[in-house]
Amino acid sequence: MRYVVRLLFFISTMLLVSQPARSEEGDFSGQWDQTHSDIGPCGKCRVGIVRHGRFMTISANNGWSATAETSRNGNVNYAVGAGRWSAQTGVYVSKPFDIFLAVDGNRLMIIMAIGKADGSKQPIKALFSRKPIKFLNDKT
Repeated sequence: MRYVVRLLFFISTMLLVSQPARSEEGDFSGQWDQTHSDIGPCGKCRVGIVRHGRFMTISANNGWSATAETSRNGNVNYAVGAGRWSAQTGVYVSKPFDIFLAVDGNRLMIIMAIGKADGSKQPIKALFSRKPIKFLNDKT
């Protein structure tokens, strides 16, 4: 019996100690500025991500939005989901797509796979950097 209590204490201690490190993984939340895209430069393109536990909502200022989910058991630095371009977005009007996200510190990679008429998928890769947080009283 004493062995079981010590084992449970050890396991709970390890879980508590590892929690701060785990919470830093997969930090998708925030505003991201696009730095590169396969379909051309867009200096004003931005993505906003709001995280809700394993799930997240992604919206872009260039006409698309998506939802994604991190793995339940795997690495939380990756997420997959689906989205759709808006009805007012030129070439990709109302097109659905699959989305893959990977985060590494202040860098974010998004790969979209947009369905084409012939049934194949067009991949689009975009890279982003985290937008610095500006506080109301920040004079810089």
